[in-house]
Amino acid sequence: MPRIAIAISILLAASAVSSAAHADPSAPAYSYEIEGAAPPGTVLVVWPRACSASGEPLGNVDLALNPDWASRMNDVDYEVIVKGTSHVVPEPCAKTARFYALPTDAFPLGARTATADDVSIGAAEAGVELPILPALDAVDRKKRIELFEKDPRLLRTAFRFDTVKGAGAGVVAVHEVLAVEAGDAAGFGVRTVRVVYTYEDGGSASVGAGADAGAGAGADAGADASAGADAGAGAGAGAGGGGHDLGTRWVLLAALGGLVAGGLLAFSRKKREGG
Repeated sequence: MPRIAIAISILLAASAVSSAAHADPSAPAYSYEIEGAAPPGTVLVVWPRACSASGEPLGNVDLALNPDWASRMNDVDYEVIVKGTSHVVPEPCAKTARFYALPTDAFPLGARTATADDVSIGAAEAGVELPILPALDAVDRKKRIELFEKDPRLLRTAFRFDTVKGAGAGVVAVHEVLAVEAGDAAGFGVRTVRVVYTYEDGGSASVGAGADAGAGAGADAGADASAGADAGAGAGAGAGGGGHDLGTRWVLLAALGGLVAGGLLAFSRKKREGG
């Protein structure tokens, strides 16, 4: 019965997650890349890279319902930012995703071979080299919350993702090119270099920061393309952004699967005891 219950729960959870993921089909897909290097002596990451449906970091998500997934949660909690590579921000993480610069002497860069699961957290495909931070992997996901919020070794930025970037009717994808700028001892800057809009007809337009996004781009696309540029180095909290991505579906699948499986197993035991 346990195997059957788990199989059924996964099917039900997959259906629920898929329906939720398509709740807003009109929202443009958002992606970004970083031009230039991280602040000297650091490696740039985004955290949380996967989160609950409400944007909570995985350290605040109860995984006791499905302990089989617990060993993988640390792996999907952050993403190392690679210069010139396109990245996405999972949609539910819109309120919490942040850039952080971690000192390489404490968090040296490592790598491992990506699995099929890693495709949903930034890997191009299974079998490729995936950049990781082994020292960060060793930090429990619950303790990571305090590390990212308070550890004085980390540099922070006031930049917040704006996943719409003034996109108007007909825009199906938004790609933002960002650049890292020097800050102070506690933080660094991130600014928008340009935004590339892709339209339903397959056409695209590249708009420089501060330029009119509506130039040749259709109605309502003329919002300020510099929105979301850095408001100053060294600041802390704010709002993040979202994108179309499978990473959070995977996490939701784990949580929903465990919830349904637990209910089915409890029902099965009760039925056997009653019989």
